[in-house]
Amino acid sequence: MIYTLSVVMVIAAASLIGIQWMTIKQTSVLQEKNFRAQANNALKDVNEMLTEEEYTFFFNNDAEQFNFPDNSTGVYPNSNPNLPLSVLEEKGEISVKSSVSNGKSNIVAKTNYFIQSQIPSFQSGYNKKRNQDAQFFRLQIFLKDRAELPLPIRIPPNILAIVLDTALKRNNILLDYKYTIRTQIDGKNSNILGNDDFNPGEKDHVYKVLLFQGDDPIKPDYLCIYFPSQRHNFLKTTSFLVFPSLLLTLLIITIFIVTLQIILRQKKISQIKNDFINNMTHELKTPISTISLASQMLRDSSVSLSQSTVDHISGVIFDESKRLSNQVEKVLQMAVFNEGKLKLKFTQIDLNTLAETVASNFDIRVANENGELKTDLQAKNPFIKGDEVHITNVIFNLLDNAVKYSKSNPQIELSTENKNGFVIVQVKDNGIGIPKEHQAQIFERFYRVPTGNIHNVKGFGLGLSYVKRIIDAHNGKIKVDSTLGKGTRFRLYFPLKNVQNYGKEN
Repeated sequence: MIYTLSVVMVIAAASLIGIQWMTIKQTSVLQEKNFRAQANNALKDVNEMLTEEEYTFFFNNDAEQFNFPDNSTGVYPNSNPNLPLSVLEEKGEISVKSSVSNGKSNIVAKTNYFIQSQIPSFQSGYNKKRNQDAQFFRLQIFLKDRAELPLPIRIPPNILAIVLDTALKRNNILLDYKYTIRTQIDGKNSNILGNDDFNPGEKDHVYKVLLFQGDDPIKPDYLCIYFPSQRHNFLKTTSFLVFPSLLLTLLIITIFIVTLQIILRQKKISQIKNDFINNMTHELKTPISTISLASQMLRDSSVSLSQSTVDHISGVIFDESKRLSNQVEKVLQMAVFNEGKLKLKFTQIDLNTLAETVASNFDIRVANENGELKTDLQAKNPFIKGDEVHITNVIFNLLDNAVKYSKSNPQIELSTENKNGFVIVQVKDNGIGIPKEHQAQIFERFYRVPTGNIHNVKGFGLGLSYVKRIIDAHNGKIKVDSTLGKGTRFRLYFPLKNVQNYGKEN
């Protein structure tokens, strides 16, 4: 179930990231399209404004313009002198008759009702139309002459800058920009007007519009513009979506990973505790069964109990009781450690003397295994502040493991030395070794290397955890070097100057 949920969560997280990325990307594309539309509209406005500027210049300076009289005072104010006579006849303003003279057909308009008052209106309309046509032709000539002018004369640079700035602001574009007017001279593009530093990069988008599209013929004169900070502005505008989404996604993924690690760690601890309970049950069951069997022998009246038999049975009961007590004591020690109630009694300790004492007690056991325990106590300054009882137990546990996990004929070395302000106690054996992948975990509570059951070695997985806690309480360090099948070396580093608050565990 855990792995299934993990796979589902990974798929969900990947999908979430993909959807967010697509949304952000789509938003960025829409923003870029909107900006390009605004920029193109601004350039279109510039072109229109420049054209309007020329028309305005023409009409403000055309000396042949006329003011035409108002037609509203005529007898027939609705009369339009530009309408056909037939239309005026339908309105009842005139009557049209046909006459033949000298073999030719003439159209004669006979006026009704005060037609003489309408004649100025017809004349005024005619004059207005004639002058409008004449002005139109003058405009065409003016525009043709303007088209022949060089662009720097036709478009004054100050006018172009003002018009361009106005058009951009009108389209809500406030970014810095570079512009130029580009044309073709001898088949090559040349910048003839605008910023001297107009030099767009490969990633800069250049917007352009053809100027004076009404010229005949049309010249290849383009107004070009680009925005150096356009990409930065896009990133800035989309950052309010990117960074919160990224942070929230990372937070969700981090929480998931941490939760998964906690679950797996708890699962591992549960397995280790189950192994511990099984081992503890076996370890406690053996001495209890032995004591129970010995007590039954003492109560069995059918068994003749000589003094030697009683002594033997009582010795077995005593040894097994002591063994049972030691096992229970280990469990209680770890319980005290977990509650943080362990108190150490720090005194002046000679590690050379302490190591020699522990080694002498272990000689018989090593000899029974046809092995050898060597001591090499080279520390010239072996004195430290520490708890003698617990440090003795630490060295005892390491020697005990060296014997239990050694091959036949164990070869064990116990040595001391001074180095870099520490007294180093070293225990080295020729045992089965510890696989490299397990070396970082051997100091965890209840942890036992999977190969630890070789040679029927049983235990709670508490010994090395106890060793590590005691060394830490003395502000020391412990290091392990091991090669599978060749042996293991433990080194304990005790500081000569211990600045710890003596008597309390850190």
